[in-house]
Amino acid sequence: MTRVPTPRTPGEAPPRRAALAIVTVAHRSGAVLPTLAGDLAGQGVGPAHWVVVDNSPRTHPVNLDTLPCEGGARGSLALQLLPGEEGDGFGAGCNRALAWLERRGWRGWVWLLNPDTALPRGDEVEELERRLGGIAPQTLVGTAVDDGGGKLEASGGWFTPGARFRSRRLPCGESSPAAPLRLDWLSGCSLVLWPTAHHPPARFDPAFPLYYEDMDLCLRLARQGATVLWLPTPRVIHRRGQGSAGGSPRRWRLSTVSYLRFLRRHCPPWVAAPRGLRLLVVTALRLPFQPGRALAVLAGVLEVWGGARHVPPGGKP
Repeated sequence: MTRVPTPRTPGEAPPRRAALAIVTVAHRSGAVLPTLAGDLAGQGVGPAHWVVVDNSPRTHPVNLDTLPCEGGARGSLALQLLPGEEGDGFGAGCNRALAWLERRGWRGWVWLLNPDTALPRGDEVEELERRLGGIAPQTLVGTAVDDGGGKLEASGGWFTPGARFRSRRLPCGESSPAAPLRLDWLSGCSLVLWPTAHHPPARFDPAFPLYYEDMDLCLRLARQGATVLWLPTPRVIHRRGQGSAGGSPRRWRLSTVSYLRFLRRHCPPWVAAPRGLRLLVVTALRLPFQPGRALAVLAGVLEVWGGARHVPPGGKP
């Protein structure tokens, strides 16, 4: 479903659009998506496309009528709503949107933005476009993410294949690094990539149905020569925890699958085995009190440990 911009009056110059598409994956996000829509419509320079993938089309469908896509004198926001699969994760939703853009000939930057983010200044799209102008298309780019209280979120970091493989992160707090940083991974909350600059075009691996897909993407593409770069500006606001409300047995199972597959692919056995055993112990202790969640986690463990080894794209299992 497409919402097209409001027709212009005769002689009115069309608003300039940034050489940038935006993709947002929504799952039960009706409470927060209107704020992002309003912020995007109010940008001085809007995106060329805003593609929203609805991953709860049956239970909590996105209502276009609640999205304020009119920007007054600044023009209107062209919105494409794509129905996803109920309960799908972030990676599957992004892949659906990236395929849609590619079929329509898009060959440029794509900004992945969580539905619970905000761009209150009104110039974030234009600033990001300007900064991307000096960056190689094969680069994976992340922006600074504010936690909503003025402090920087640890939305990226360095990977060490040890017991605490995510412990080296961006420094959190009120002060932000002033210069771009080379990292190993970036959060999908605010991640920019040029999919067709990679061969084959960059996609999230469906082996990671829920979580860890962003880290895996960064690590895989870095092995192929891509740079992973964090920018101090623009800075987006993240109202954490409001973008994908509600849990379900299916999502607990899928998140367990992603976690164990990430350990298997990117960590040595002496890290993966103890972490897997710890997960089993915690789940066993939870079983009497949260049987639905515990059984879903156990189903995910059986899916990974009892099934065939997954072969990553272009790699060894």
